[in-house]
Amino acid sequence: MMEGNLKMKVSLIKGYRDQWFVLTEDGFLKRFSEKPIKENKKPRDQIMLLLSDISVKKDLVSFRVTSANNNVFRLRAANIAERGKWVRTMTDIKTKLYNRMFTGFYNTKERVQINADEENNGNGSDCVFTQVQETVSEDHGIVATETDITSFFKTAKKPFIAVAAIDFGTTFSGCAFSTVQDFVTNPLKITTIELDDENVVSYKTPTVLLLDPEGRFHSFGSKAADHYVNLAEKEEACKWYFFDRFKMQLYKKELTHNMEIEEMGGKKMKAMFVFAFCIEYIKDMVLDRLSKAIDSLDEDDVHWVVTVPAIWNDPARQFMIEASAKAGIGKDNLTLALEPEGAAICCKYIAMDKMKSGDETELKAFDENSRFMVVDLGGGTIDITVSEVLPTGQLREIYNATGGPWGGNYINDQIIKTLIEVIGWSVMRMLKSDDFDDYLQLLRNVEEKKRSVKYDSELSLTITKDLQKKIEIPDTYKKDVRKEKKRIKLSSSLMKKIFSSSVDSMMKHVDRLLEKDETTLVSTILLVGGYAACDFVQRAFREKFEEKYRIIFPLKPDMIVLIGAVITGHLVEAIVGRMAKYHYGLGLSTEAVSGRVLSIGKSNGEKKFFSLIKKGQTINVGDVVTEYKVVLTATSQWANLEVYTTEEDEPKTVIDENHFTKVGCINVKLPQFKQESTLALTISYAETEFKVVATDESTGCCFVGNCQFLEKEIKPTLTSTRI
Repeated sequence: MMEGNLKMKVSLIKGYRDQWFVLTEDGFLKRFSEKPIKENKKPRDQIMLLLSDISVKKDLVSFRVTSANNNVFRLRAANIAERGKWVRTMTDIKTKLYNRMFTGFYNTKERVQINADEENNGNGSDCVFTQVQETVSEDHGIVATETDITSFFKTAKKPFIAVAAIDFGTTFSGCAFSTVQDFVTNPLKITTIELDDENVVSYKTPTVLLLDPEGRFHSFGSKAADHYVNLAEKEEACKWYFFDRFKMQLYKKELTHNMEIEEMGGKKMKAMFVFAFCIEYIKDMVLDRLSKAIDSLDEDDVHWVVTVPAIWNDPARQFMIEASAKAGIGKDNLTLALEPEGAAICCKYIAMDKMKSGDETELKAFDENSRFMVVDLGGGTIDITVSEVLPTGQLREIYNATGGPWGGNYINDQIIKTLIEVIGWSVMRMLKSDDFDDYLQLLRNVEEKKRSVKYDSELSLTITKDLQKKIEIPDTYKKDVRKEKKRIKLSSSLMKKIFSSSVDSMMKHVDRLLEKDETTLVSTILLVGGYAACDFVQRAFREKFEEKYRIIFPLKPDMIVLIGAVITGHLVEAIVGRMAKYHYGLGLSTEAVSGRVLSIGKSNGEKKFFSLIKKGQTINVGDVVTEYKVVLTATSQWANLEVYTTEEDEPKTVIDENHFTKVGCINVKLPQFKQESTLALTISYAETEFKVVATDESTGCCFVGNCQFLEKEIKPTLTSTRI
């Protein structure tokens, strides 16, 4: 019906690029990298226009098309006339489709509205949009009557040629890939990419990001750290943005789209940008390597896997999905892999490979019905899952993921704290303000030396001659700290004390977990992650648990999660069930609820907690977890239900801020109803997120919704008008 070239924002770093778009009469806006030669060429992406949003920007050339499942095309036309033609044509198609689909049951009068909206550009400024909005719903299931809605809950992956994984860690990050062909012949034939060219002690690189004074991407990893040290030497670092160990800022925080985090110098930037910059840089490194191995590789030929801690909450997981989207990884091409689950899958495949040479020792941990614990010891968190091996070979979680902030960085903090007590606050402040490059080198030296210190050895740190002269060791530390030429040394007994603050916490936590009824049949403990290579950690686990449990320390513990993530991307359903970590429920007034029937719009007064999912409940991937009836009044166009969680074993009846956390809302966008109607609201669990389907009982039409964990509420329309 219409086609042509438009600029589209493809990612945060690349910005707007030329793309070819085809607008079809059946209501799809299809995107191609270039004008297709063949009529049946598959588009890179497409949006269904029926019940979508169209937003126009005040610069007169930019506009945005958004489906109700938040698939977004950010577009720019050559001029205002061209933009007007595209917007008018799309609006006409939407209106025709809407009238054809919903005449008789829903109002078909077009409603055009103006809202204030925001779009984030590459340097962090806000752009104001004028909203041109019709009644809205969802990309996938709205036009046909369905008797079996389970098809909506199935998560189908796009066809792909290769799987690439990004292990985005608190301290270090890495990436790897394998092709489908290689996976079929040898699942462990995985290529790991070096993200740093020089001084590589591992395939991973520090999770460090450097942005220039304008907030544009400059470098990542060791290159970023080295360049920032050079800037500090020139006293220019204060103008730049240097982010280090920032992943932990998503742990147990109330997250929003516009949440800001601080860089080392105290300046702030939107967290979404910081994470997206890192993901996009690593993604481009992988694509560059893959394109050299596979001719004519298209970006959509790669399925991506991004790792996240299992103890992260739902908003943090959705945050990573949206950061990946800003980095150019679409939701349909993305899988989130929980780090300890990826590690378990990797260890299983390694054990299967060893069995070929006659070594079946480790494979026993993955026999049918066997139960095992994975302890993923990263830089920020300790992540623990307990799983059972099903007859199909798939894994099912038998106790909800747990853990805490006792990772390797905790040791760094304790070492720095000790140095401050020895050196003095004033000297350390002076070092940071006057010799910032030396301060950065000290931090890097702490990380390097900490990773190799042994149980009975001392820790030796390099310091400058000037700092060495300023140090006067207090009497309380003279037995455990001494200074030499360009070095300060901490005794082995002091290092044991420092490590015990982390190790003791994790050992008590693991011990309590193994005393639970659900874990009584656990026979194996797998220790993975970079911190698992620590001599203090390994010794503690052997002394405490080796008599009763099989303890497995993989050869390269820091790479296990990454390799497992690649394998996970190839599998259809590696994990079939998880345990709910919290009670999930709706927050509604009593008058809004009658049995399992909810009345939208009747939520005045105190809110009570109405359960969706119980804490500890087994949730199988793709299964329906709960159902409610929702009554909508005439002229209703969307249903928005607040979702709360509580960690209490027995949830209280009335919601309060001390015992409950509002994590988001269930949002279902609908056509405008002519009369009071009843929807059957069905909620399912899809790997790492919830899916929602609302079925109109009068018409049988299904509307696919979502559970938004970053947008706390849907704001009502401000003004109505017509273009």
